[in-house]
Amino acid sequence: MRFSPLLLTITAFSQAAPADDDVFNLGVIEVNAKVEQEQPSDKETITAEDIARNNRYDVASALNLLPGVSVQNLGARNERLIYLRGFNSRQVPLFMDGIPVYVPYDGNVDLNRFTTFDISQIDVSKGNASVLYGPNTLGGSVNLVSRRPSRKLEGDLTTGMGMDSRFDANYYQTALNFGSNQGLWYIQGGASYLDRQFWRLSDDFTPTTTEDGGIRENSGNTDYKGSVKLGLTPNETDEYAVGFNHQSGRKDTPPYAGKDRNASIRYWRWPYWDKESVFFLSRTQFAEDHTIKLRAYHDTFENSLVSFDDATYSTMLRPYAFNSQYDDYTFGAGFEYDTTWFDHHEIKLGFNYKQDVHREIGDIGQPRQRFADEYYSYAIEDSYTPTDALRFVAGASYEQQKRLQAQDLINNQIVSFPLGGTKDAYNIQGSAFYELLEDFTVHASLAHKTRFPTIKDRYSYSFGSALPSPDLQAEKALNYELGMDGRAFGLLDYGAAVFFSQIDSTIESVILPSSSCTRPPCFQLQNIGEQENLGIELYATAEINEQWRMHFNYTWLDRNNITNPEIKPLDTIRHKVFAYVEYQPFRYLRLLASAEYNSERFSNTPGTRIASEIVPDFVIGTLKATLPVHENLSAEFGVNNVADQNYAYMAGFPEPGRNYFANLTMRY
Repeated sequence: MRFSPLLLTITAFSQAAPADDDVFNLGVIEVNAKVEQEQPSDKETITAEDIARNNRYDVASALNLLPGVSVQNLGARNERLIYLRGFNSRQVPLFMDGIPVYVPYDGNVDLNRFTTFDISQIDVSKGNASVLYGPNTLGGSVNLVSRRPSRKLEGDLTTGMGMDSRFDANYYQTALNFGSNQGLWYIQGGASYLDRQFWRLSDDFTPTTTEDGGIRENSGNTDYKGSVKLGLTPNETDEYAVGFNHQSGRKDTPPYAGKDRNASIRYWRWPYWDKESVFFLSRTQFAEDHTIKLRAYHDTFENSLVSFDDATYSTMLRPYAFNSQYDDYTFGAGFEYDTTWFDHHEIKLGFNYKQDVHREIGDIGQPRQRFADEYYSYAIEDSYTPTDALRFVAGASYEQQKRLQAQDLINNQIVSFPLGGTKDAYNIQGSAFYELLEDFTVHASLAHKTRFPTIKDRYSYSFGSALPSPDLQAEKALNYELGMDGRAFGLLDYGAAVFFSQIDSTIESVILPSSSCTRPPCFQLQNIGEQENLGIELYATAEINEQWRMHFNYTWLDRNNITNPEIKPLDTIRHKVFAYVEYQPFRYLRLLASAEYNSERFSNTPGTRIASEIVPDFVIGTLKATLPVHENLSAEFGVNNVADQNYAYMAGFPEPGRNYFANLTMRY
């Protein structure tokens, strides 16, 4: 079977995170209806144990534990995104318990705003995400799965603080989770608070005209999160759950701190970044071989972006100053029918519907614009297991994007954009898993995947530097993978994968004549691109004995722009290494040392769309000591960026220097 490279590191030492039976299975998409053991699949899983061991408090840093994933910092917006095998966050959508989560206008979401305190696992599919997810999984999918209580009463409380390299306190966090499973019903709730007042740059940072070093300018953020879920389990097979999630935050955007004099300097703050979701999920089995799953949801997103005149963040008089407000919502529903009536087959039929609405006030005094898209997805998937050693999974889907409304603003008057008509797309994919030897499995997959353009892709003026493109078509990709996974000597888990993607109709910027727009040079997005992504992933995890364990993973990625070979791919790295060593010399002390290497990457200066700078390679390390003083009480102390490395994911936007943390966790 195909193993998760991090799932295999779980041991009894990881007591601070939920057990496997605390996973909310209604929120898992790629799951088999009737199995006695885990089946091989294209899915990789990051467990709560993995997250706790490596102190990954946000989704972006948690995903960065996996091979094939690299972090992207959209510095001008202070947004943390990812690349998955060369596909960006718009092409790899985020889900929470199988429900799509993103900003309807942009098509992606700031992963730093999503904390990990209340999730049981993160499921990641690379290139071959199940068609049951619905539209736009061009390069894969990420599904955050929440908790489900397994005992009559349970809970945990984590509190902690952080300090910069001068031991000035700058970071505080608190998270509470509670649950009760009474057999017939259960309740699960949680709340978290995270406040970063500022962070400090590395002592190796060279001051610039916009950043004098030391405390990073405009670098604070605050995030609150609360959730509650109530479930009914009338028997062993059926389950019904309703839930509510609320996130509230604010963040600052540190200004560009590079040396390019052509860079556009932004003095931005986000006074609020709020999101609420209400959902219903159910599973009903009848006649033993048939299961129906239902989901329905309503999701709202509101934020405000304020652009100031200068670094005083006090006036808004210059032409580039504004106060923009988003008021978006998404609602949808899904249906899944699962049958094991046919021998060796598990057949699933799925339908997904959703509507995205974006409402925007570009600046105070302007009328509100409204945009709306509607999506339909019809899917079928068959899992065929002719023998215990061989499994095939095939799926296909047909999808539509109906463009309902798009309003333009001309001379402060609302007019209609051309909608560009209804667009459709199809996906077809298959994978095979063969246990060649005991504890050694080979796998292969091929997937034709698509992604519809977002509202922003089609209608954004990009602050006057672009022309809208209402008739954009869906991007297409052929994703190939060949790999193997195994276990040796009872202590070593290992695996490798080779992947290749051919991307067609890629949405790329085309430079237009200066006469075409008000702020030349300007561009327009068009379906002209052809790209290729080629790569290798390796991993190994060794549990040597009860005291020692080690993990290593490596990614090599080669991205090529076939249409314009002279254009360098932005924001991705050719080489990435992540490794850790964990040692427990005695019962009440556990030590962890980890390191990550990123090779250099091409980056663009704010205000440009081409590779204009090179971000140097870097190595960052973490040290942590955990004191499990009791099975229900543990404390930990550690340091991030041990060597105080001056590093960045995007040119001109350096990351924090050396910083310290201390946490206390209590469980019941």
